[in-house]
Amino acid sequence: NNDDNNDSSSSDNLELLTLTFAISHLAEIFLLPSLSSSSSNFRGGLTTNNYSRLDDGPSGSLTADTVRHLRLHHSRSHALLDSPEVEELLSSDQPEYYKSSNTSISGPFEYPYWNLVLQLVKSGQLDNAWTVLAHHSACRHAEEAAMTGRPLTPEGEGFATLRAILLSAPLPGGRGDDYCVDDAGLDDFLEEDILEREEKEARLNTGFNNSNDNDDDEENAPPENINELYVDGVPRNGYLLWEDRPRHADRLRKLRYLRDLRKCGQPSDESEYHSPTVLPEVYQPNSAMSIFHTWQDVIKREASFTSGGSSEGFGLGSGHRGGLDALFRRFPPLQQILSVLVGKVPPNIANDPNLTWSETLLMELLYSRPDISPENIAARANAIMSRKGDGRKHALDEIILSIMSGSAGQVVETMFSLCGGSSGAALPATVTSLLCNLLIDAGCISSEEASSSSSVNIQTELLILAAEAILSSFSVQEQSNVGVRAAVRLLLPHAPPKRIEGKVVYEPRISATIAVAISHRLPDSDAEARDLLHLCEEAIRLGSVRIADACESLAFSRASFHRSKGHLHREVYWLLRGMEILSNELPTHFQRKLGFACRRHFDALCENSANDLISMLASTTYDMNEESKLEEEAFVSVLQSARKVLEAVVLDEDMASLLKGHIQANLLKYVVDIALADALGDTTKMASNIVRCLEERCLPGEEYGGVVSTLANPKMYAKLLHISVAILHKEESLFNGTMESTKCAFSVHGMHILMARLTQVLSWEGIITSSSAIPKTPTKERKEYFQAMRLTLCKGLMRAFASAQANSNTEKDGKGGRVEQSLEDEVELMLSPCI
Repeated sequence: NNDDNNDSSSSDNLELLTLTFAISHLAEIFLLPSLSSSSSNFRGGLTTNNYSRLDDGPSGSLTADTVRHLRLHHSRSHALLDSPEVEELLSSDQPEYYKSSNTSISGPFEYPYWNLVLQLVKSGQLDNAWTVLAHHSACRHAEEAAMTGRPLTPEGEGFATLRAILLSAPLPGGRGDDYCVDDAGLDDFLEEDILEREEKEARLNTGFNNSNDNDDDEENAPPENINELYVDGVPRNGYLLWEDRPRHADRLRKLRYLRDLRKCGQPSDESEYHSPTVLPEVYQPNSAMSIFHTWQDVIKREASFTSGGSSEGFGLGSGHRGGLDALFRRFPPLQQILSVLVGKVPPNIANDPNLTWSETLLMELLYSRPDISPENIAARANAIMSRKGDGRKHALDEIILSIMSGSAGQVVETMFSLCGGSSGAALPATVTSLLCNLLIDAGCISSEEASSSSSVNIQTELLILAAEAILSSFSVQEQSNVGVRAAVRLLLPHAPPKRIEGKVVYEPRISATIAVAISHRLPDSDAEARDLLHLCEEAIRLGSVRIADACESLAFSRASFHRSKGHLHREVYWLLRGMEILSNELPTHFQRKLGFACRRHFDALCENSANDLISMLASTTYDMNEESKLEEEAFVSVLQSARKVLEAVVLDEDMASLLKGHIQANLLKYVVDIALADALGDTTKMASNIVRCLEERCLPGEEYGGVVSTLANPKMYAKLLHISVAILHKEESLFNGTMESTKCAFSVHGMHILMARLTQVLSWEGIITSSSAIPKTPTKERKEYFQAMRLTLCKGLMRAFASAQANSNTEKDGKGGRVEQSLEDEVELMLSPCI
């Protein structure tokens, strides 16, 4: 039962897709502009003032495309030669007398063979019709006689004449020889690029394709010369005269022919290909009709069809005997079939109950009225449908007539209601949305018609429905990454604000849908995240803040992933990417310096790394209690982690300049320098960097609003003071009592900064209190520790004064280097406010 249900569901889906293809193909023909028009370009898109080919198109300009549509979507002869029954019929010794009790090849004739030929002729597939006729036993005997050098019999001459007529037919839409424009339409333009690339590669390889070494390829027979002239005045590529761009279509025909030559290992030199006639650049109805009438005149002459004919509208003339006379006498069905080629349908064929309206319209467009005006095609289809169905038409017939008459709204309605656009399935919903976009861009549906009210916009609604269907469908298949990318690519062209007639038109729902899709996606890899960010770059540059916020969230998700894996360098990279999106890529008036979530976590990462390193340095190197020292390996590990964070920032060219005044990044830099200077024993550099971390400054940038702060977090004050006191202890142990030779790593200004921070720490510890402070009782050990620290700082200040005076005297004697500040200046700084 489950298998039956699955088969039924698959069949329904296939029918829906087939119907969707048919409707969209018909809309492409009757509603969208011609590719040869100056206002449209397949690769460049549609522009304003686009007009469909129904608008004052020349006679016959829609015939070829309409024939291909009817042949592909409505004709029963499509892919008929691939059916098992036809293969069995053609493999028999006398296929013209083949009969089957359960045949699917119906028609007015007794034998399926002639009904098969008629089916192919009705749809204009004359190349396939000749393939079937070539299997006729009489034709095979005539060919065998010709190969042995015997003269052709009248029947053999008749088959030769018939071959020339069928393989030269200049029919609109082609004769099914695989070299004309494809029935599917736009596929040709996709194939052309591939064929041109293959042709260039073949020329580089001296015109041969030597890569086909398989036995199957060697057995392929080379194609015949497609430009060999069979009928005087009727070139083999005459059917291309019905195309919008005949010369371009002939170029595609040539590329396909050269490809077939390469497949068979034959030379495919483009210079040896000579078109039988120079085709015009654009469609010219007079040229197409002239060749068509010449071809039909040849048929009438060879078949002895009179202008008036018999009572049935066809028959042999009483005088001249044509080249096909012998065939007609032996095979009467052939005469009736060939009368269709000159636009005269015998009553037994016209009144066949199996004949559909599409086949009747095909015969009319192919053989009777190829130069029909575009606006008259719908009228002829309506008349034929009325005759075939006793005046009653199916709902689909009405839709087809409406589209042929130029109703773009009918297309959108049909795709939405009948073809599955509202079903929640991804493919029909997407096709419906894309087709609606094309019709609006082409001007077939105006912006006023696209929105029935101020609160509903059909284009937006269809886009969002399609995106939701895509996300849902791929999520069920566990391919969410593909679904998110496809939905974003569908919506992005409609996300940024656009300027229309001087007004900025912005659709927030599109951007919101994109933002939600991206925000809910946790990428499986960095490559997927980079791909999504790259897709959204243009929308962000145009000012879509919601999409920018979502992209920052995407970058933060990758940073969180790498943090969980311990990949510190990659974590910093993705945090910086999130900060860059909101800092650099948005327009200036929308930029948010360094962003939100990524900035907060980057700040915390830098600050925590600096705090861990200072804590480890204080515990490992400068702890007064030797028993509590941590292992040196742990300190090296923390230092390496801090350096990785710093290196990731420095190596990021796009963000390094923006982070020059960043508090936490600069704090980390100075702390790393303190640790490295400690490893080198450079106490002066350590002291200088400690002071930079502890001194107060007015923070730059509008986001700080003139706030005065230090680089170091207040929680780090005590640890930095601990390291500073350790440096001063070491200097004190080396002091020999002579003031002239004393040295101090800290300047007077530096000591002022240390003592100011110590005052703050003592206040927090409750050792010294103000009237407004909350009472706090420190332990005896803490009091003794900070009293010793204060004493050490006082002694250090004394040495700093002495060292500054000695340096001043040395400078006066000309024996020393340049001094940054005099002793008087530093004393003044010490007595002045902190800033």
